[in-house]
Amino acid sequence: MLRRDFLTTLFGASTLGLSSQAWSAQPSKFLEGINYQKLPKPISIEPYKKKVVEVFFYGCPHCYHLEPSLNQWLKTKPKNVHFERMPAVLDNPNWVFMARVFYTAKALGILNKFHEAYFDAIQRDGKRIFDIETLANYCEQFGVKHSDYVQMFKSFKVDQMVQKARILTKEYGVDGVPAVIVNGKYHTDVPMAEGKPQLWQLVNELTHK
Repeated sequence: MLRRDFLTTLFGASTLGLSSQAWSAQPSKFLEGINYQKLPKPISIEPYKKKVVEVFFYGCPHCYHLEPSLNQWLKTKPKNVHFERMPAVLDNPNWVFMARVFYTAKALGILNKFHEAYFDAIQRDGKRIFDIETLANYCEQFGVKHSDYVQMFKSFKVDQMVQKARILTKEYGVDGVPAVIVNGKYHTDVPMAEGKPQLWQLVNELTHK
């Protein structure tokens, strides 16, 4: 896990058909305070009834290595569980910059193509795509004009998205990544769950609490 004080140099079981009551009636091997924490104040997840948020940082190798198991979980998660990625915004300019990278791609409508490709480029391939000009050139492959990228990166719209993520990072109690927030009530991560497979088992269970 990448924590606030450790900055990178890189600048199962299907629940379909089960009721919440039936799921919660099953004995759990996961314990509050050990495998997950309950947030002091629940965060609204409207308009969704069930919501899972992965909080991450593009400069975090642990976040990158979580992607395969996360993507596998996404293939099997119940349809009524809404999923979102959210970049952590901690008190460091690198985290703020990378949040802008994420939200610029989202605002331009290229996030689905951009996210995995960019993660691979900087974490697997060691490419240094960490400034606006290089990013604008990189995103031309996704059909975005250089000038359009720069304009969106500096836009008030992206400012607002980053600010919202900053507030939620604090409200979620996130001081390290990757972290997973379930239903705006529960905070867990790989070490707390004691492994990646267990993490997604726990997430499935928490969506029914």
